[in-house]
Amino acid sequence: MTNEQLIGVIDVESEIVKFSVLNHSGNILLNSYRPIKLIKPYPGWVEVDAENIWNAVCTTIDEVIVKLELKKLSKDNIKIIGIINERDTILAWDSESSKPLCNAIHYTDTRTDTIIQDCKLICPKALHDIEDATGSKVTSMFSGIKLKWIINNKYIIKQLISTKNIKFGTLDTWIVWKLTKGNLYVTDITNASRTLLMNLKTLEWSPNACQFFDVPISLLPTIKSSSEYYGTIEETSLKGISIGSIFADHQAALYGLNFEKPGEIMSNYGNSCAVSCIIGTEFKRSNNGLITTVAYKIDKEPAVYAFEGWTSVGGKAIEWLKNNIKIVNSDEEIELLNIDASDVYFVPAFNGLAAPHWKPNAKGIICGMTHFTNKKHILRAALEAFCFHTKDVCIAFKKDTNIVPSQLFIDGLYSIYNNVLSYQADILGIDVISSQMTDDMAIYGSAKAAAKVINIEIGSHEWSLKITKPMTTEEEQRNRYSKWLKAIKRSTAITKPQPNQTVNNHNNFSTHFLSTAYLIAMMGMMAFSDKN
Repeated sequence: MTNEQLIGVIDVESEIVKFSVLNHSGNILLNSYRPIKLIKPYPGWVEVDAENIWNAVCTTIDEVIVKLELKKLSKDNIKIIGIINERDTILAWDSESSKPLCNAIHYTDTRTDTIIQDCKLICPKALHDIEDATGSKVTSMFSGIKLKWIINNKYIIKQLISTKNIKFGTLDTWIVWKLTKGNLYVTDITNASRTLLMNLKTLEWSPNACQFFDVPISLLPTIKSSSEYYGTIEETSLKGISIGSIFADHQAALYGLNFEKPGEIMSNYGNSCAVSCIIGTEFKRSNNGLITTVAYKIDKEPAVYAFEGWTSVGGKAIEWLKNNIKIVNSDEEIELLNIDASDVYFVPAFNGLAAPHWKPNAKGIICGMTHFTNKKHILRAALEAFCFHTKDVCIAFKKDTNIVPSQLFIDGLYSIYNNVLSYQADILGIDVISSQMTDDMAIYGSAKAAAKVINIEIGSHEWSLKITKPMTTEEEQRNRYSKWLKAIKRSTAITKPQPNQTVNNHNNFSTHFLSTAYLIAMMGMMAFSDKN
């Protein structure tokens, strides 16, 4: 056995769970993962079985321990554990049995849309006050409104509230609870900052927000920093090892990049697309459609804030082209895509438009097609949606701060494609930087923060950075962006709100469902006529 010091990172997403071990240089030495299947029982409802997530955590840990032994290493080489999680997915569980009381509600779930519409009509000032204190927008994505729905719609939960046996939490809170056998009921500040329940000025739960959403503040987890000594693991093969960092995944990547100066900006090209711009250690509100969030807080150091804009459909649009429309067969087609820019624009507003546009009733559209349009144009337009969304956020950020970003860092699954990097540089007009780590920057950031707790400084292993420069003129950039904004306007629509629903009423669902039958037929004919 060697004395090599390793850092473990548990990465909990709603569709995949990973356990990775990093060495002192910051490289991922070993990992294991398990896919998780989303549950979509009704239109607009998206759920995940939290027990499946926990079982995947246990399995991936065991598999990595076995792999360590094959390398003549052991669990004892792992000195500290970091945890990162998908943001905004929420669940409730019984504190006595540690069993979920319902499926976790996914961040893309829109069942609360009519609740929000009712609130806007009945108490708009209260909503404005909550948004001002929490830095967010009252939308179905954030977990506070989901907790309100759970409390209002689950009889068993109402019973448990009276006996104080209920626990609420995002995925980080759930996993830490399970790992410590219920000894730790905590969340970190990056996850708490996105619940609509935390005051971003005081960095504590907001009594007013909790009262508005009918969430008993006494039943919420304790808010901790992103990096400190939390406690010791009591369950799984990692028993006896301490937890040293807890992060929302996107924010962990910001810390991994060492972003701390106002104007540093990162866009994550994953299933969704989130763009964050550092604004410093002072809380500010955006006047141009962005939300404010906590980028990270390391132990007793001041919190670092960021403006953020996002769309819930990024890479999901590519999956839609693959699975629903059948005009993309493999990821290789993305890599080999070689077609000039056209006037085809794809606005993937499958769940409406989020920051900075805030058009919940918007619908997904593909516009600008002619007889010469083929499936390659559609694919490029879907990939460019990442890029135009990022530009939307950068323009809002400039209006808020008078800072023009000089470069953009991109990570995430789709950052591996050189053509996508070129699209982004040409659309934005600034240098685009990507790393060989792609989607692992969040894992590195978590390991870096956890190692800091035990005074280990892990290296950045001289990342191989790729810089992509723009090849378009300012006039070309303005022309294409103006057409994108026209496409955004065309995607907006007015949908009559439907009656609110409860868990026992399956005939009246509060959801805005994207009907794509006409588009499927059209795309099918296009794919048939243009096999190239």
